Amino acid sequence: MTTGIERLHFMFGEWDIQAYSINENSEWVDSPLPKHTKIEPLFDGAFIEEKEVQMSIAGATVRFYILWSFDTYRQQYRMLACDDHDGLADILEGTFVDDNTIVVNNVNTGTHVLDTDGQPVFLQLTSTRSGDNSFTDVMAESLDKGVTWSAVYRAVHTRAC
Repeated sequence: MTTGIERLHFMFGEWDIQAYSINENSEWVDSPLPKHTKIEPLFDGAFIEEKEVQMSIAGATVRFYILWSFDTYRQQYRMLACDDHDGLADILEGTFVDDNTIVVNNVNTGTHVLDTDGQPVFLQLTSTRSGDNSFTDVMAESLDKGVTWSAVYRAVHTRAC
């Protein structure tokens, strides 16, 4: 079995995306973005880079830059997510919870955002590989420092032909 960052190398390539968000009735509804992304190795695969992925958030198009790494000293995966809307440079940390699923969050990184009332909003990404040609990301929010999570976004990736 591969270890470290190599466990995420399956993400390399071009992907078609079907994205969903949660509506006011807590139902998954189609999201117009993203539709496609390209994930590439950086420094011979020591990092995994997604140079630009566009998302639709509250009716606005927000561009994200994503970088994955594996800290061999701490045995932690990290995902850096930067956006062009808020200037956010969020760091999520975590590990694989089974052979196909990695879970990272920002509960302990100090990079959470604040809601309109000034309260912290924490994020968690669960990424599950469902074969060589697909994986699903689910983003969840927590208002109680990770005690409970509510899914807000889902992206089903299918390898582009």
